[in-house]
Amino acid sequence: MDIRILRGHEVSEANQLIKDVFMRQIAPTYVEEGIQTFLSSFNDEHILSLMKEQHLLMLGAFDEKLVGVIGIRDLKDIQSLFVDPTYQGQHVGTKLLKSAKQLMYGDIYVNSVPSAESFYRSQGFQRVHDEQVVHGIRFVPMVYHSVNEEKFSNYDQVHDFIASQKDRVYALDNFKRFMNDMCNPQTLLKTIHIGGTNGKGSTTNYIRSVLQKEGYRVATFTSPVLVTRLEIMRINNQHIQDDEIICYANRYMSLWLEYELSMFEIEVFIAIMFFLKHRVDFAIFEVGLGGALDATNIVAPILSANTNIGLDHTEYLGDTYEKIAFTKGGIIKDYIPFVTGEKKQGCLKVFEELCQQHHSQFIKVQDIQNIQEDKNSISFDYATYHVVLQTGARYQCENSALAIEILLYLKNNGYIVLDNETLLEGLREAVWEGRFEIVCQQPLMIIDGAHNKEGIEAFYQSAKKYQNIKIIFSALRDKDTHAMIEKLLKLTHDVTICEFDFHRAQSAEKLAENFPVKIEKDWKKAIDESYHHNGVVFITGSLYFISQVRPYIYLLQKKTS
Repeated sequence: MDIRILRGHEVSEANQLIKDVFMRQIAPTYVEEGIQTFLSSFNDEHILSLMKEQHLLMLGAFDEKLVGVIGIRDLKDIQSLFVDPTYQGQHVGTKLLKSAKQLMYGDIYVNSVPSAESFYRSQGFQRVHDEQVVHGIRFVPMVYHSVNEEKFSNYDQVHDFIASQKDRVYALDNFKRFMNDMCNPQTLLKTIHIGGTNGKGSTTNYIRSVLQKEGYRVATFTSPVLVTRLEIMRINNQHIQDDEIICYANRYMSLWLEYELSMFEIEVFIAIMFFLKHRVDFAIFEVGLGGALDATNIVAPILSANTNIGLDHTEYLGDTYEKIAFTKGGIIKDYIPFVTGEKKQGCLKVFEELCQQHHSQFIKVQDIQNIQEDKNSISFDYATYHVVLQTGARYQCENSALAIEILLYLKNNGYIVLDNETLLEGLREAVWEGRFEIVCQQPLMIIDGAHNKEGIEAFYQSAKKYQNIKIIFSALRDKDTHAMIEKLLKLTHDVTICEFDFHRAQSAEKLAENFPVKIEKDWKKAIDESYHHNGVVFITGSLYFISQVRPYIYLLQKKTS
């Protein structure tokens, strides 16, 4: 027997089953007012409205046909539970209720018809009050207290537990099985899925800023993070709070262990449940690694996108641009449009072939025109728009242009209402920390998470307009750091190589090779000394490095202010 979330076109069949069972088995015990009240609650238009507003989800049990339905209201109330009479006594109701419970945490409430009270008691529910009658409907208020491990009392404990799980870098079978057994709640979200080598987070943030400016409630899932791991999941740019993630961990820890989920899979799952609970209008998921086998590829998007293709993570994704494009193209799904900002013809050919195989519309970002830049802002023309960005990073032109294409698709296909002024204001107001971010004015100090060869090339194009440059750099050992440092030395001969505390960080000696660079293993000392520089200081490389540098600089600023 298959249990899954019902879609809108299945509501009529579900309502008919509910009404048939009600009229046959329950209505004879009701007065006329109660019968009419009940039937009016289950008309198709009303149920569809509740589902659209994300107040209601319905699970259906199928044995070739629909044989049972359970409704869940706001992820905390059982709204209804009905089983086809020919399947009653076969534990269909028990299975539906078990599936519903898995999607809920905390106290679960149900107003049971008196005849079903014994069933709910057998499933762990308890009476809250005596039998009541409202508008002719007789019911017994009952509550179920979700199983709670009570293992975690603070977020540090949760983080340590999640981080200790298996680091399954590139597989999806366990997670797919887990989500399928959870009835695939991710299908309830309106999701935009963004992959690519560089610029995923920036593109996500531009889309988020515009949609939020227009009044939508927007969820984002992005990595890595700069301050706290909680930042990986946000709603309207506010990260999940400690107490909420503790609740999810205490509720689902045993299941995570049973299915042997990895850290990233656990975080994707928490994000999905967090976004559903808070009834977001859109959820934007940034791919973690690659595409096809990334944990985020569990989502069911309304649109997929790729920023660009670079030679990064070649040990997992392939050793040519085309191979990596094919792997990252694994997020392309049947009949779901795909947008890319990539320009290399070989990669575009791979994407086009994949889109043809999946019957997906293939959309390419148009050429950007008339780029004008100064130290703190950039403007350009795209299609009919004159765009101004509050950044000195030239590479953000490409990321914001991709965001525009995605937003225009949503607008043109009826997903959103968006006027031109809001689009331009949202782009202008967007700020993405750690990407060409000015963190100090005296001296001018800019941090940029240019974490791979292509990232450094993009950084170079933005940094070359400055004079008297000093660079502080560190990176991970699996990057093409030789090419990265070669490029940095084209900007200046004042390059300092540092180390930072991270298990994948490269040593300063191996980074430096035989390049004419300075080595200062202690990055804090390198930054302290850079305050005497008469010019601009760039701190760049791994985003994990930047995540340690950024709060340190702001702390220094606070102490001296």
